[in-house]
Amino acid sequence: MNQAKIFKRLKNGKGIELFHKASDNKVYTIRLGYKEELFTLHSYYFDGNDVFEESNYKAESLTTYSDFDTLIKTLQENFTGIEINF
Repeated sequence: MNQAKIFKRLKNGKGIELFHKASDNKVYTIRLGYKEELFTLHSYYFDGNDVFEESNYKAESLTTYSDFDTLIKTLQENFTGIEINF
């Protein structure tokens, strides 16, 4: 994981969307962003057929970080083995 590239991309206003298959076979959607001087980590998995039904979005979490290193550490702890490739 090239943290310098990730940092530069986020600071330039470009988001990153990832998909990660967890050990419980659920596929999580993970979005990283940067807005108003805060890094964001938004994650969830989808369980259903209707994307417009909010109850189909499970384990949804949206957190913000003022520090990039904390964002990366949290990402690696919550999603073991995740890789970000461009």
